[in-house]
Amino acid sequence: MHHSPRTGAHAWRYALASVIGSSHVKSGSPCQDASAGEIVSPAGASVFLGVVSDGAGSAPLSQVGARTACRVWRDRAEARLAAGGGLLALDHAFALETLAAFQASVARLARRIERPMRDFACTLLFAAVDEEHGVFAQIGDGAIVVARPGSGQDSGEVGPGGAPRYDWVFWPEHGEYVNQTRFATEASAAVHLAFAQLRGPLDELALFSDGLEHLVLDTRRRVAHGRFFEPMFQAVRRAPAGRSEPLCRSLERFLASRTIEGRTDDDKSLILASRRTGEPAPALPLAVAGGVPQAAHDGSSEPR
Repeated sequence: MHHSPRTGAHAWRYALASVIGSSHVKSGSPCQDASAGEIVSPAGASVFLGVVSDGAGSAPLSQVGARTACRVWRDRAEARLAAGGGLLALDHAFALETLAAFQASVARLARRIERPMRDFACTLLFAAVDEEHGVFAQIGDGAIVVARPGSGQDSGEVGPGGAPRYDWVFWPEHGEYVNQTRFATEASAAVHLAFAQLRGPLDELALFSDGLEHLVLDTRRRVAHGRFFEPMFQAVRRAPAGRSEPLCRSLERFLASRTIEGRTDDDKSLILASRRTGEPAPALPLAVAGGVPQAAHDGSSEPR
């Protein structure tokens, strides 16, 4: 499989970061989030793969579970695409098989170090998108938002308040309380696996863990805050094709900034990927993105 990104106007460009929350710093806990992104080109197509996993705060080895989830889902998706069949080969059966493979990998490690599976508890967000389709899977909280061509700030398709429209794929799964959710390590995880194949072009997407939910989702109206995502995607559109390391570093600084930490003390992961292009800029907008969360805070959701 060819891994070199395309260089044309519709090439994928992306950035990602997983950042420790201030509550984990204070308690001496590690960052329990993990994220992974990849651009692969099976049979000449260009597919973006993204995975985010949030380790349970109460599970002492959840960061290992999260890293394992990202590795297993990314690697198995690459292998399935390399075998042919296109993106739609990543069907529901593939998702169930990959979930089982992830659980088997964690179970082997748990047996080796004599720890229970629950010590590795983590959520799952998975996305695979090419020019014509999108495949998505989720267990637990966090969310994935997408945009179709023509849904940016210069189009007539807008969300509440006139902001650019970004649609969520699955609403975050919480239990009776906001800090409860489902985990990919549970025996019943397959029952709670949300899966979707979306037809038609998607040219921007974001995956984020629950540490960012209350900043970027309006929980009362159940919509994504376009005013948060649009400035973030503007930065990605200006980046070169492929993974932008400078933008990854800028995104990491942004997620660790006082502006964000003042509203959430949890670990935070964010992947931003776009096939759109923007005008070159002398500096990355994320470097001055302190006003973005304030603009996003136009709904009824409150920070945790």
